[in-house]
Amino acid sequence: MGLDIFNRHLRTLYLAIQLLKKMFHQLSRGPHRKLEFFNQMEIIGVGSLPIISIATGFTGLVMTSEIAWHMDFALSNVSMIPGFTGQFVVRELGIAVPALLMVSKVGASLTAELASMRITEQLDAFKLLKIDVVSYHIFPRWAACTISTVCLTLISIAITIIIAMITAVTKYHFNSQEYFNTLAQFINSMDLLCAVTKSAIFGMVIPPIACAYALKCEGGAQGVGQATTDAVVTCTLAVITLDFILTAIFSALL
Repeated sequence: MGLDIFNRHLRTLYLAIQLLKKMFHQLSRGPHRKLEFFNQMEIIGVGSLPIISIATGFTGLVMTSEIAWHMDFALSNVSMIPGFTGQFVVRELGIAVPALLMVSKVGASLTAELASMRITEQLDAFKLLKIDVVSYHIFPRWAACTISTVCLTLISIAITIIIAMITAVTKYHFNSQEYFNTLAQFINSMDLLCAVTKSAIFGMVIPPIACAYALKCEGGAQGVGQATTDAVVTCTLAVITLDFILTAIFSALL
């Protein structure tokens, strides 16, 4: 039983890799369905902005307080809060938190939508009409998710740093100009390039995994729920694993 489940997940991941290849092929040759792409940008990008803004805002608040407490306890000095906070946000937290939120919101939505279409035989209707589900349905969502993840990551980094700065100014008596001057000494353009690259990769892998589980869905409404759960868990593990690999690569390069 356990071996069967493992093999099923392996087959689904193989399908996800094949879907990702088709995404790049579709990107190079078209059609791109621009109207659907912009519609998905609104649904995925704008729709995810409130929850990501709230989550990262509280992250900046909590992180500044925790870093300040540990620095005061260990060093009796909190002057390096901007540097430690900025590096942690730009290199890790400001990228991972939006990606995981995209998994729970967008990945689950994509799986449930496509799995429902499979269960209700809408995908069979696509085949009868000779409509390619990859180019018609999956590709616009993949492109929108990739670009939205990058944009939301940059927004989340900005929000987290601003909230962290406000916390440092109001609670630890920093000057805002002093805060940003110290921050600039620890963050450079390569850090931002790393953030954009990691977020783009995360945005690229979430839809293929989510859609692969949807295309393998069986068993009615219960199957849709199981496929959605499996997709969210696998996407989460994929983001965490890729984050570790990419961090190791960028750390070696930088």
